[in-house]
Amino acid sequence: MNVIDFHTHPYLSRDEFMGFYPECFDPSPEQLRADIERAGISHICGSVLLKRPYTPEEGFSYIRVLNDKALELKKKLGGLYTPGFHIHPHFVEESVAEIERMAGAGIRLIGELVPYMHGWSDYSDRRLHTILDAAGQYGMIVSFHTMKDEQREMTEMIAAHPDIVFVAAHPNERELFLLHLERLRRFDNFYLDLSGTGIFRYGLITYGVNRAGSEKFIFGSDFPICDPAMYVGAVMYEPISDADKENILYKNAAGLLG
Repeated sequence: MNVIDFHTHPYLSRDEFMGFYPECFDPSPEQLRADIERAGISHICGSVLLKRPYTPEEGFSYIRVLNDKALELKKKLGGLYTPGFHIHPHFVEESVAEIERMAGAGIRLIGELVPYMHGWSDYSDRRLHTILDAAGQYGMIVSFHTMKDEQREMTEMIAAHPDIVFVAAHPNERELFLLHLERLRRFDNFYLDLSGTGIFRYGLITYGVNRAGSEKFIFGSDFPICDPAMYVGAVMYEPISDADKENILYKNAAGLLG
């Protein structure tokens, strides 16, 4: 069975390696490829992050560096990798220009948006919505981090941009997962990836499939922060049908990515 990991943070070097135990590795694109394939994953998506924190003094240049690294990594990994790129609501013109640049390169995935890492935190920011208006014109997909205290803001963002496909990252624990399920049932343009906190709770996937359908879930691991093989194993172990597993592990993401 093919597996698309929709949520990773790939790396070129130790500067971008987000794993908790870098001492165990000599991070490189070659190691990344080997680790992903060893987990049974055939394709990865996601944005590059820097371990060095964002500083306002750097402005949008910090964001552009991340996006340039994603493009460089695409050259090294080829068909294994679909880049995600970053935008920033404090820099509307620069972000819109970045959307146009990436669209010209055939890249349609924004994010994962990680506000707390890049000096902003509000999905209701009008500047963000201006950028998303531009993203909708290019048929972009937006992956965004689940912000625990922004449930209303996340819902309003999805509702305000029906021409964008939104993929929330991380099921989280039961209370937040149930709120995600409400959005999955309400919005045709909303999906949930299984990366990060939540999937290790046995039954979460089955519960979600029973209530929202397997067509609304997308496999993700948050590699190299999390072990990707454990996440593949979690999906395969749940008592859902083979068709549901195929939807989650491959077909849903393949359909979005074209």
